[in-house]
Amino acid sequence: MVSRWFRISSAESALRRFAAESGTPLDTLRATDAVTLAMGFYRECRAQHARVAEEGDGLLWQWGPDADAERFTIGLTRQLVRENEDAITQLCLTLAYRWTPGRRALGRGHAWCFSPASVDEFGAELRSSPAYRAIASASPMSATVRTERL
Repeated sequence: MVSRWFRISSAESALRRFAAESGTPLDTLRATDAVTLAMGFYRECRAQHARVAEEGDGLLWQWGPDADAERFTIGLTRQLVRENEDAITQLCLTLAYRWTPGRRALGRGHAWCFSPASVDEFGAELRSSPAYRAIASASPMSATVRTERL
C-alpha cells in the first residue's frame, strides 16, 4: 500500500527524506542498505502523474564499469516519465567500488522492475545475482544520489 506521494521534480528530496526517516545514512551506504532503501522507496512512495501503465515508473538495477572504466559500480535508478510527456527523470543511487579481477569478469548488466507488487521478487533475484554477491560485504569508495533529466 502506498504510504505517500511525491512530485517527480522532487524525487531526490523525497528519497533523501525517506532515507532519513528510515535511519539510513546516505554518506555511509553499503549495497545491502542501498537495495533495501531503493526497494522500500519504490514500494511505499509513488510519483504523482507518472505514466504507470506505460512503464513510466520503474526501478532499474545495473552494474558494471563506470563511464571511465576506473571503478566497478552498482546502481539503483528510479526512472520516472510524466503523463503526456516524453521527458525522463532518473533518480540514481550509485555505489562505486575498486576494481578486482572478479568484479571485472562480471562485465555489465541490468534488470528492471515495473510493479511495486513484484519488488520483493525483484529484490530476491537482485540479491542472488553474481554482481550483488561480489560487492555485498564490500565497502564502497563512494555513494552518490543524483537526479538526471533526459
